[in-house]
Amino acid sequence: MLAIRRAFLLGLVLCSVCRFLAGHKSLNFLLFRKTVTGYNRKYVSLYEAAISEDRTTINFTLNLARNITADIWLRATMGQRVSKGGDSYRDVFTYNVNLCKVMGRGKGNSLINFWLNNIMRQSNMPRSCPLKEGNYYMCNIRSEKETIPRFIRSGSFRIDSNVYVRDWNGDNLTETTFYMDIQMK
Repeated sequence: MLAIRRAFLLGLVLCSVCRFLAGHKSLNFLLFRKTVTGYNRKYVSLYEAAISEDRTTINFTLNLARNITADIWLRATMGQRVSKGGDSYRDVFTYNVNLCKVMGRGKGNSLINFWLNNIMRQSNMPRSCPLKEGNYYMCNIRSEKETIPRFIRSGSFRIDSNVYVRDWNGDNLTETTFYMDIQMK
C-alpha cells in the first residue's frame, strides 16, 4: 500500500513539474482599457471600435468606400508596459502577415490563425479576398486562452495594428491601438 501511495505521489509531482516546465499558463482575464482608431478616407468611410461596459469584449464597424482588389496585410506589434506609472512600452513581438493568404488557408495553429478565426466567428467579414465595398461588423470579440501566447506575463499591454495594402504603395486602410490588461494564472 505504501508503494502505491509513493507511486501516486511521484506521478502527481511529475505531472506538476512537466506542466511547469512546459510553461502552461491559462488566461485568467483580458480587459480592454482603451482603443484609438484611424482610417484612410480614400478607402474607408467609417471605422470604429467600442469596448463593452464590462471591458471584456470589443465591437468594430468598418465601412469600405471601395473594393480592395489587392492583398491586404496586417502589421501588429504587441508591447508590454515597462513601469506601472509610465507610458513606455517594450515590444514583445511583431507580426507582418498577408491576411488574404491566411484567410485562404482555413484552419491552422499559428497565433494569427487563432486571432483571425476568433474575429471571423463573430463577423460578416468576407472569408477571402478581394474585399468588396460595403459595411462590415465584428461583434463581441473577446480573447480566448489560445489567443494569448504562453510567454506573455500578466501586465498592461498595447497592440498597434495597421491594416494596409502593400501593392498600393503601402497605403493604410485602418490603424488601431488597443490598450489592455492581461492576467495569466
